[in-house]
Amino acid sequence: MIKRFLKYHPVHKKLVPNLDIVFLLRPTFFFSVWVMVVIGMSSAQMYLVDYPLWITELSWRTFLAFLGLTFVCSSTFILNQIPDEKNDAVNKKLFVIGKHISSEKSQSIANFLLFSGLVISLVANWFTAILVGCIYLIWGIIYNQKPLNWKKKPILGWLANSIVGGLLFAVGWFLVMNDQLNYRIIPLDMSLFEYMLPYLLCFSSIALLTTLVDRNGDTDSGDRTLPALYGKMPTLLLSLIFFCAAFVFALHHGDPLASTAACVSIPFFVFTVMRRFEKDVLRAIRYPIFILNFFTLSIYPWLFVPLLITFYLSKYYYWHRFDLHYPTFLVDHD
Repeated sequence: MIKRFLKYHPVHKKLVPNLDIVFLLRPTFFFSVWVMVVIGMSSAQMYLVDYPLWITELSWRTFLAFLGLTFVCSSTFILNQIPDEKNDAVNKKLFVIGKHISSEKSQSIANFLLFSGLVISLVANWFTAILVGCIYLIWGIIYNQKPLNWKKKPILGWLANSIVGGLLFAVGWFLVMNDQLNYRIIPLDMSLFEYMLPYLLCFSSIALLTTLVDRNGDTDSGDRTLPALYGKMPTLLLSLIFFCAAFVFALHHGDPLASTAACVSIPFFVFTVMRRFEKDVLRAIRYPIFILNFFTLSIYPWLFVPLLITFYLSKYYYWHRFDLHYPTFLVDHD
């Protein structure tokens, strides 16, 4: 009875427009953002105390750091939507800009989120706030805005996403290092990059596949993304190579989280290369993200709370706003 009420009662059609501003922020994108930060934290713990499990401590600094990062990344997601209205119509993206919220209002919201996020990040940790600012510089300006506009360039668009993946990991790493070692300035050493490499390869692989999903709209608009320029098969092969390399590096480095997650995810990429169906590409995007989040929960179980809220609130919103089952693990179309 409760399920039927939540799914079919007409009152929800009147309630969900109030959530338009929330979903302007693209909260489902944070399934891959938050986990990179948490993995950076767990890797730093692994470096300091060796294979941590079930860390339930939650400080206000960590909470504020995540909140500030979430606001700043949300600002970049809004900026990414504003010029992409035509492409997203072709790619059937679930955007609200233009249809439910004007571009001018969206720009104002993005500016507010940027300012608030940077202030909150500075209060939490001044050093990681610099990294958060770098994330905005890359995703919000270099990737999205003219004259650079890297998202329309085949190599540079992928490179921008990969750099941000590394910065997200570094935010988590330095949060723990600063808390555990009480250094005002944490010196860089090669350990950061050694722990980061497998996860960065996984992040880059998924980033490649997301451009493949958007290929039709990018081709029609003349955007020079990797799939639009080089085709589907080279993109799939490169994504598979990245995940295999991530597994090898993680195994060599003795990282149980990265090696296990990569090993479990690789079959989805192999299957995608063999069949090359769109539904297989979607599985190779969604399932590895879920797998990495799932295994990471054994280290930082608090991550489960925002993931659960975001997943079910998104399902509620997209069903009643657009009559769509999203997000979902079910992929049943070509």
